[in-house]
Amino acid sequence: MNQLITYEIIDSKLHKVKLMDQDVISEEIEAIVTDFDLIISEKTTLSTKKGSVHWHIKKQDETGVLEITYWPKKARLWIDIHNNRRKTWNLGVIEPMADRFSQEFGGSVENISR
Repeated sequence: MNQLITYEIIDSKLHKVKLMDQDVISEEIEAIVTDFDLIISEKTTLSTKKGSVHWHIKKQDETGVLEITYWPKKARLWIDIHNNRRKTWNLGVIEPMADRFSQEFGGSVENISR
């Protein structure tokens, strides 16, 4: 079984985002999370990806975590589910949320799970 499920938005318009607009992208990502009736339980940066914004997303009264990372410096956006955090709800939402991100930011969704 794969250890990590990852959907990345590729060929998006994120490389065209100006430095001042990076917060707007984060706000749009957070609005989409809310549209899916999910909760941001943590917002931080990944030490290995300097300048990134990393969210832990949860569903009310459920276990499991969906992780979203936006790395402006590399114009990358992806969603992960770690093996030990898989639940029915996050397996059901990862692809539709990735599709929504690609609609919002252009590009397409690629499953790059390993």
